[in-house]
Amino acid sequence: MNTIAEIEKAIECLASPQLAELTAWLEQLRGRGGPQVSVDSWLERARGAARPGVTTAEMMSLTRGDP
Repeated sequence: MNTIAEIEKAIECLASPQLAELTAWLEQLRGRGGPQVSVDSWLERARGAARPGVTTAEMMSLTRGDP
């Protein structure tokens, strides 16, 4: 996999236990003190990344980790 789009597509196919494992790994990686990304930097990279057919409410639910 060499692009974010490919990684996102693969993540969307994960079963819940695998997603939980990936999430834990990412949190552990984040805790190692890697480079911190500013909100402005993240927003600039995310520009145009909206997904057709996905509502803001659905995206907010995902970011909050709602069941």
